[in-house]
Amino acid sequence: MADEISIGNKLMVGFLRIMVFILIVILVAIPVLIALDFLGVLEAIGLSN
Repeated sequence: MADEISIGNKLMVGFLRIMVFILIVILVAIPVLIALDFLGVLEAIGLSN
């Protein structure tokens, strides 16, 4: 049955996996950056005003 999956479906599934991975990275990065900003780490390395 796996042989019946079209190339379009494989591309769509691959694209969606990449998008979900990017979304997870963004959702994890937001609280991490907020915590670093709160602790003053971003100012120390010159990424904040």
